[in-house]
Amino acid sequence: DRSSRRKYIREFHAEFSDCQSLASFDDLLVDCLKSDIIYIGDYHALPAAQRFASRLLSEIASRSRRVVLGIEMVFGRHQRILDAWLADEISEADFLRRIRYDLDWGYSWPSFRALIETARKHSCRVYGLDCEPRTSFRHIRKRDRYAAARIVSLLERGDASRVVVVFGESHLASKHLPGLVTRGLKRVHLEKRDLIVVQNMDEIYWQLADRRLQHADVVRVGARRYCVLTTGLIEKYEAYRRTIETWKQEGVDEDVDLTSTVYNVTDTILDFLKIDKYRTCLERDTECIEFIIDAYPEVYSDTDASLVRRLLRGVGMDSQDEEEILSQVERRGSCYVPRLNAILIGAFNLVHAGEEAGHFVNMVLKGLIHERARLWARQHDNFYTCVIEEALAFFASKLIHPARNYFKESPFYRLTGKPRQEVEAQSGHAQEEFDKIVRFILVHKRMEQDYTDYEHVPEEIIAGINADRKRVYILTHELGYFLGQQMYEGFQQKVITREEISRLFRTRFDESGSALNAYLSLAERFTGQPSPASSSDN
Repeated sequence: DRSSRRKYIREFHAEFSDCQSLASFDDLLVDCLKSDIIYIGDYHALPAAQRFASRLLSEIASRSRRVVLGIEMVFGRHQRILDAWLADEISEADFLRRIRYDLDWGYSWPSFRALIETARKHSCRVYGLDCEPRTSFRHIRKRDRYAAARIVSLLERGDASRVVVVFGESHLASKHLPGLVTRGLKRVHLEKRDLIVVQNMDEIYWQLADRRLQHADVVRVGARRYCVLTTGLIEKYEAYRRTIETWKQEGVDEDVDLTSTVYNVTDTILDFLKIDKYRTCLERDTECIEFIIDAYPEVYSDTDASLVRRLLRGVGMDSQDEEEILSQVERRGSCYVPRLNAILIGAFNLVHAGEEAGHFVNMVLKGLIHERARLWARQHDNFYTCVIEEALAFFASKLIHPARNYFKESPFYRLTGKPRQEVEAQSGHAQEEFDKIVRFILVHKRMEQDYTDYEHVPEEIIAGINADRKRVYILTHELGYFLGQQMYEGFQQKVITREEISRLFRTRFDESGSALNAYLSLAERFTGQPSPASSSDN
């Protein structure tokens, strides 16, 4: 195992390699009941490891009040899904699918289910403590910091009197997760007593065997440090070998899961905005409710319409909303739904996936995920808020694929002046409808060039802003994409800064007229850049 040479692993083994004295399960339990945080090292491939954690949790919870269980198996961002399953609001199958259990964890489910069921039996709240990425050793300390912040938050809020943490054994060296929790508690003026239990350590096993004490099941390895031996080493490594063989035999799933791809795209956007997903808090009433990484959207790849409808109805979407979302997935390949906080993907397209990831970043920074769509009293507030949201999403997509170009992509730009047959075949609109949309865009862009000269808003613009939902959708996208193209070019030409763009991603435009003013201000700054209005005048 090449990772055994890493400093992180060596630190762990150095701390739990010396058997100091024999102990009993009762000794361990008494010390647990004197502790506020009990860390239990987990060897994920070994069901016996989870069975022991379940047994110890049961003994602690039956003798204590307000015990909570924290687990590495579930990402913190999946807390809502975990809560829904524990409350019997979703099935076990849906829970496992939505947290991507097989892909993101992959170990035998029954023993982990038994651990969670033990918590449920004793009315213990269960919290996910981990975050991505699990696949790279380079980020292991970031994961420790994230888990530590979650644990500190539980104790600071008073959600628990005792926390049982079941985490991979190598995370439990004093300099790793436990030390970070201790330092985090000090920062909030709390002092808690911890205890660490590791299982089936090779070094301890061989020391006991050398002393002919291989039947001992609990030993002390330091102050408030124990090692329990629940199985022999052959069984331990056979369990790991079987897990590897199972993974190899599963083959390639026909349904490609695109979650990692979408998350990489999201990371790129956040990196551009200089936002640390591990540390940036999402606040409600000045209280930190979760970190951005906890709020990453669920990704549904190649999902059938019936499942999408069930999901949308579950968050109160009406039939018209359903049809519009399904239509967008069909036309464009993907759609971000803030109320569901999910990206629905049909035929995958990286550019449009980047656009929907941009919508997510915009909504999460504004604190609008899981909320119903906001409707302002005045239609122009709705309209221009949507335009800016589309502009930011288009800008985000160009960070992923800089070659994307609105002027070549938009049918309302490239098909203007073409024969009716060509327009209708390529745009999907009747010529008359097409002409009305083009007229709106041209009049709007002309007005932007010097809007102070207009005593009255042109009728074409008023009619467009107050049109039906389908027309408004098209117009806000066209103006938004145009602005997003200009914004990207403006950034390259230093007309607008990264900090200004980041502020736009965070701005909610709650005050009436603020979205329109922001739009006109941006359009005025980008006046010197390419415009279909000027091109069509020739």
